[in-house]
Parts: sequence; structure tokens; C-alpha cells
Amino acid sequence: MTLEDVAAKANYSPSYLSKMMHGRRRLLPAVVSKIDKVLDADGELERIALFQDADRVAPPRPRQLPPAAAEFVGREDYLRQLDDALIAHDQPGVALTVVIEGGFWVGKTELALRWTARVERRFDGGCLYADMRGLAPGVPADPGEVLDAFLRALGAGSEALRGTLADRAARYRSLLAQRPALVVLDNVAGYEQIQHLLPGAGSAVVITSREHQSTLLLRSGGLHLELAPLSPDEALTLLRRRLGDARVNADQAAAEAMVRRCGRLPAAVLIAAEHIRERRHGSLSELADRLATTEGRLNLFSSSDPTTNIHSVLDVSYLALPPQERRVFRLLGVSPAHLASAESTAALTGLNVAAARDTLGVLRHAHLLDNAQAGRMRMNHLLRAYASQRAIDEEPPSEVERAHDRVLRWYIATAWNASNALAPHWSGPALAPEDGGDIEPLKFTDSGYDGAVAWCEDEVQTAIDIARHVRSRAAGDAVWLLPTLFLPYFYLTKNWGTWLTAATESLAAARRLDSQRGIAWCLHSLGWAQHELGRTDEAVTNLREALRLRTELGHTDRERGWTAFSLGAAYLAQALHQEAQDCFAMADTLFAAQTFDFGLAFTRAVLARLHHASGDTASATRAAMQALNHAQKVPSPPVLSLAHHHYGLLLLQQRQHRIALTHLDTALKLRRAGRERWGEAETLIARAETLAALGEPERARDSYREAATILETLHDPRALDIHLRIATLNARLRDSDDLVV
Repeated sequence: MTLEDVAAKANYSPSYLSKMMHGRRRLLPAVVSKIDKVLDADGELERIALFQDADRVAPPRPRQLPPAAAEFVGREDYLRQLDDALIAHDQPGVALTVVIEGGFWVGKTELALRWTARVERRFDGGCLYADMRGLAPGVPADPGEVLDAFLRALGAGSEALRGTLADRAARYRSLLAQRPALVVLDNVAGYEQIQHLLPGAGSAVVITSREHQSTLLLRSGGLHLELAPLSPDEALTLLRRRLGDARVNADQAAAEAMVRRCGRLPAAVLIAAEHIRERRHGSLSELADRLATTEGRLNLFSSSDPTTNIHSVLDVSYLALPPQERRVFRLLGVSPAHLASAESTAALTGLNVAAARDTLGVLRHAHLLDNAQAGRMRMNHLLRAYASQRAIDEEPPSEVERAHDRVLRWYIATAWNASNALAPHWSGPALAPEDGGDIEPLKFTDSGYDGAVAWCEDEVQTAIDIARHVRSRAAGDAVWLLPTLFLPYFYLTKNWGTWLTAATESLAAARRLDSQRGIAWCLHSLGWAQHELGRTDEAVTNLREALRLRTELGHTDRERGWTAFSLGAAYLAQALHQEAQDCFAMADTLFAAQTFDFGLAFTRAVLARLHHASGDTASATRAAMQALNHAQKVPSPPVLSLAHHHYGLLLLQQRQHRIALTHLDTALKLRRAGRERWGEAETLIARAETLAALGEPERARDSYREAATILETLHDPRALDIHLRIATLNARLRDSDDLVV
């Protein structure tokens, strides 16, 4: 068909159509549509004309990014991941999708703007930006309006803005196929809101959201970044940039407390810094103190600007939660435990464990909780303040008190089970909690010793915090009892700093309550910790007072036996051998009266050493064998390792080196399995001495080196002595080499 034929059928002059074909006349949509029908092109001519028209009248390349904040610190790892993703996808036919998630004020938008600003020049179509306001105060952005704005920015004519949303999305992707662009969709609510705004192959899209975008990631794949708060150093750097080094250096401790109480969130740190700048005489200390309270935090971050008002920002996320998730969020805000597991949350809320785990997952996906160690979760300081205020407003005080009581009883019951998994029946029924009733504590039936140690490591600080801050009127003796239940863990791991803190605070709490039973237990714990730390005089004073109280109160033989044993160890450290022997004998008698194998393994092992020191070899050997026999009846690796270690020491002193090494190797294996780091070092030292006596200096040196490494990790000053022994062995080995030469 000739041009004249087409012109005749379309009712246009051939000259006019020729000018349109050669670009001397604009491609009018009506004319193109009529010619398309004449040629039976099924819309293809219209699509070609759309691109040609867009190319002919294309506006300047869109660069819609809003200005980024002047202060931007850290985030190097995230920027590197973004760069790597772009390089990996920078090839024809491959699209790039980046989803940046994170909680409020964590800096998602700033990261997106910082990165896109430095790479947008690589995209011929420029950069398109839209704030979708998905989880922000106000009405969410309409995707159709955003799409039309993008089409206009890309130079599409008015005809391109007609039709359904799907029609316009097809034109939008067609334009981007010709000129790939970088698209930033900020603050997205979900996949449905942006599905028509996602570009096709060749372009890239960066999406930010405060909620986990599982559907989007499932459909588009791409890079998923979960933005964490700034590190402590990065948060301080940001504060320095706003306030200056001199001001921060003048009160470093207050600055550290301030950024910590701001959750190390960039926006919160900047808002807090602005409060100081506005008040020329305001100090970091004053602001840090203000942020120490729930009311102070919320007031500081309240503002007429909805973007900097913590209530406006968080209300959107909170009100989007289902009722059960809202309730759990509120109770977590007032929980005395700052770390939450599924089991402890079940106790706090009265839910079953499965429901609690699912609810925590919902809160985590909404970025209202952060991951902590060992599967626990936590709220940052600002979220906790908001949740606490919600609880005050929406929860009856009686329910808050019941929640405190439930979580406190759960920790006590679980700590009791854990301590008995480490040291079976160590306290008898003296510290046993009441029936759990409506709570389900962990029982360590399957995980046993290892599970109990792991739980104690993860939860001991939380337990101390609970005892320190619990507000339930029914708490009573629990405030000293809970930390005291960790005594077996403290003894095994030599976590001296935490032990001393727990014992000191527990004793103060018991005295406030005027609980004589509690005072006796806490004096015992404190004295034992002081003995372990070498503060022997203080240890003797406290242990003697504990023993006196326990005798007056009629405590059980087992309770008095442990205090007598600890006092004997302290006397031994003072070289008061007779007093020590009397205490150990007393403990042995008290344990024997109850046929308490666990305690007898301890007393007989120590008595073996005392008998040997006095020259009674027969009694020493008999006592060491009895210690081993008692230990074998107790399902506890630390007790058995203790018996083997002391028997090995006795055999070493009796110069029975080969059999001594056998017992020490057994003790070493048990102590490693039981995570007794300090005990492992003790056995390594004894083993090194045995190997040296056997004429194996290289193996002895290796054993000393392992011991020194452990002692250095534990900040034990004896590491210096071990290094001296290693140096002596090295000198002997060099002399031996010289003789051979």
C-alpha cells in the first residue's frame, strides 16, 4: 500500500502524512490511531509513535532526589553491599531491586539517598523519587498519582496518562526500557502499593520500609538490607559532628549515656543534639539524665512536626498491629526483663509458648523488636518508653502487676531448674520455689548440663536486672533469691564480676526486707565470691556471720555444710590450717548426715590434700578415693572432674606420675566439656607439672601455654607466673639442645 493509498483511506493529504513521517509535523495521537487502523497494525504504530514522540520532546533527564542530610556517618558495609549488587546486575536484561528495612529513625531514607545520589549518573533515564508515606503520619501516597507523576517526568504526553493503572504502568515500563532509570520508593507499606511502580529490566529500584516486605522480596528477589542502629562509636561521631569534639570530650560518659538512651538512632541523636544547641547552657549530663526516664524520653521527642514526634511516628506501626500483638508489645514495655524469649514472653503475657513465639515474630517483622543474643529480642530505649506509656494508658495496673509476678516466678523456677542441672540437689529444698501454677519454666530435661550453662550465660544479667527493678508487691524474697540461685553457675564459670554484683545487691535487698534467711544466704554468696577474688579477710568475716546466722535460724545440714566448707577454704587461704581442717570436717559431718554425695565429693577431695600435707599418706589416699566414689554417684561433670583433679594432684605429690597424668587427663576432658574455664586452667597447670616430672618438657610447655591463655582471658594475675614457668622450660630446652650439639 502506497502513501497515497493510506492518505486516501485515512482522509488526509499525502503531503501532510509525509511531513509527519519525516519529523516536520508532530505525531498527533488521533492521526496515528487512524493510520494504525488503516494498516491493521493492532496498536503497534501507536506504541512506536509514543516512543518517538517522547524522544522528540523529552524533558531534561529527571533528577528527583531530595537533598540528603549533611551529617551521615558509618554505614560503610551497607554501601559496599549496594555497590556490589549494582556491579553484579549492571548488564543488559537484568534488573536490580534493593529493599532497605529497619525501624523508625534508623536512617533508611538517608542511606538510600546517599547511595543513589552517587550512582544515579549511571542511568540514562535519570532518577525518580516518591515518598509513598506507607507508614508515616498522614494519608499514604496514591500509586496512580505517583505513576502519573513519573510518566510526566519521563516526558510522556497527555495520551500516556489515559487508561487503566495497568495500561499506564505498561507505558511507564516501556519508557524505562528505552531509558533505564533509578527509581527510589521511600517508606513503602507493601507490595500492593508499589507493584505498578516497579521498573522492568535495565532499571533499578531502591525501596525503603519500616516493615518486612516478604511478598515483595518473594516476587522480585534482589538485595535485602536490614538496617541496624549505629554502633556506639558511630553514634558518638554523629554527636561530635553536630556539637563539636570539645563539648563531647568534656563529658564523654554523659555523651555515651545519651546516645545509648537515644537507641543509637541517627535521627534521635540529631534531635537530642539540637535540644542542646538550642539551649546554649544545656549540658550533656542534663540531657542524659532527662533521657533516663520514660517520661523524659517521650517529652524530648514530642514535637508539632509529625516526622520528629515519636508518638506520631510510632502510632502508625502500633495501631496497625492486631490486638494480641498490641497487648504483648505493651507488656514487653513494662516487663522487668529487657530481653525477651518466647518462653519468658509466654510467662509475662499468659500465652502459650507457640503463640508467644508467633507474636514476637510479628513484632520483629514490624521492626518493633530487635534481635539480641541467643534468639532473644529486645526493644531499644525509645521503643520501650513508648510501649511503657501505652501500657500505662491501656493496661489495668492489676494486669501489669500480674505480668511482673508471672515473669518473676518464671525466672525463679527456671533458674532453680538450671542450678540443679549444674549441681544436682546442691541446696536441697531450701531455695525451692513454690509451685509454678500458671507458668511453664524450662526444665533442661533434654539439654541437661550444657543447656543449663547456656541458659545461665544468656540470662544471668537479665535475672539481676529483674531483681533490681521488679515492681510487683508480691516480689518479696524473690529480689534476693533470684540472683542467689545462680551460685552453681558462678562457681563453675568464675564469672566473678557478675557474681560480686549479684551477691552485693542481693544482700542489700535482703537487709531492706529484714529477711534473716536471705541475709544468711547472701552473706554466704558474697563471702564465697570474695574468697575467689582473693579478698580473704572480708570473706572470712562474711562467712563466719553467715554460719552464725544459719546456726541460729536452724538452717538445714546442707546449708550449714556449704558455708562451713566455704569458710574452710577461706581459712586455708589465710594459712590457718587447723581452723580450715575443723571447718572441712564440720562440713563433711553435716553432708554425711544427709548422705549428700555431691557435698562429700568436695569435702573428701580437700581433706585428702590436708591429710597429705600433714604427712598422713594413707588417710589422704583413702579420702581421695572416697571423693571419686562419691562423685561417680552424682550426674554432674564438674563434681567428677573435681575428684579426678584432686586425686591427680595427690598422686603427683606422691610421685606416681603416670597414673596422676591419667586422672588429670580425665579431669581436663570433663572440665572442657563442662565449660569450666578456670578449672581447665588449674588442671592444665597440674598436668604440665606432671609432664615436666616425666621428662616431657615440650608437652609440659604446651600445657602451660594453654593454661596461660585461659588465665589471661579470665584476667587472672597468675598468668604471669605461668609465663615464668614457660620461660624456665624454654631455657632448659635450649640448654638441652646445646648439649646435643
